[in-house]
Amino acid sequence: MKPRLINNLLWKVLSVLAAIVLWLIVVNIDDAVTSTKIRNVKVNMLNMEALTSKGQMCRVEEDTDVVDITVYARRSVLSKLSASDFVATADMQKNLRYDSMVKIEVAYVGSMSSSSIQKMETSRTNVIVNIEESVTEQFKVSVETEGYPSSGLVKGSAIPEQTLVEITGPVSVVKRISKVLAKVNITGITGTQVRICKLQLLDSDGDEIDGTYLEYIGKDTDFEVTVTTLNKKLVGISFDISKAAPEGHGLVAVSYKPETVTIAGVKSEISAIYNLNIPPEALNPNRETGRIEQTVDISKYLPEGIIIPEEDEQEIVVTMDIQPLVTNIYSFQPGKIQYLNIQEGLAIDGESIVPLEIPISALAQNLSVFVMDNVTISVDLSECRRAGSYTVPVNIRVSDEYSVPKELTMEVKLVKEMDETEAEE
Repeated sequence: MKPRLINNLLWKVLSVLAAIVLWLIVVNIDDAVTSTKIRNVKVNMLNMEALTSKGQMCRVEEDTDVVDITVYARRSVLSKLSASDFVATADMQKNLRYDSMVKIEVAYVGSMSSSSIQKMETSRTNVIVNIEESVTEQFKVSVETEGYPSSGLVKGSAIPEQTLVEITGPVSVVKRISKVLAKVNITGITGTQVRICKLQLLDSDGDEIDGTYLEYIGKDTDFEVTVTTLNKKLVGISFDISKAAPEGHGLVAVSYKPETVTIAGVKSEISAIYNLNIPPEALNPNRETGRIEQTVDISKYLPEGIIIPEEDEQEIVVTMDIQPLVTNIYSFQPGKIQYLNIQEGLAIDGESIVPLEIPISALAQNLSVFVMDNVTISVDLSECRRAGSYTVPVNIRVSDEYSVPKELTMEVKLVKEMDETEAEE
């Protein structure tokens, strides 16, 4: 009986062991160790301030701070994993190598035991970095607008909250910045309004620069631009042509297009403006002659606070014909001359007076219709206080189409005026 009991116990133990082995085989087949790939995990850069204290900055090469993680574990574990269960880091202080690579470390931070993860592999082992000098520079903020104000109005001023912005970052990125742009939409605005935008950094080709590694006001916050609107008015244009021709020449003809322009300003300021008067220095500054075509920027001569809203209306093409003056000499008889301020007791010696020859210059077309009677000639004798001969300046008044010498003189002889007794003798 006893040997039979021992035999049965042995078989029972063997049966239990066989069941355990069979269970292990089944478990390993149904819940085997396999792998899954967690894609596009962002690598967090740690201790970047270690470079800042040295006046340096780190710029990560594009796409080198993203990894795929291959995780090895049982199927039951893998089925419960997500990307948020893993953290990838690169420590600039601890794992920087060769000043260009930072080792990537991956950790499981999920709710299951870390021992349930048998192994992890990454698609790359290092983040590639460029360590550069950190620089700070100031840039002017340019404002551009899109859209149009309400009907009858035009854009006036567009003033950014800061005219200069200070940008800090890697020298290679900062040096690429050609323009800092604040672009706002002004569709339908009236009066004065504040518009919100984000600053754009542009290179010399007009392409936007990635500002990831740059620090400046307006990067992550709203940037304000104050925009005003103005009233419009159509006015005429007049040029002062008095100095258009150089010395020795005259202006035969002048024309310009357009003859009107639309200005804009505060209603109370533009209401009294009917004509834009362009000063003489605007025409022919190079003192040319012959047929001349000159483009004049009339926006330079606007009253303060007034603008020409359309850029293509700010310049006027002026055509001038400038020709040499012709000079003729005219002889004026003594009776044509007015002698002013003769001192009491003195008189002009009539026998010494001769005709006065005066050169008069003008364009040929004007000289052909010149009338001598339209010329006024006078001499001032107030400084001639006693009898004798004097050389005195001649004052000649002639219409603007004609010119005469500025320093013309004549000889005048004064004698004592005879009383009636002396005259009878």
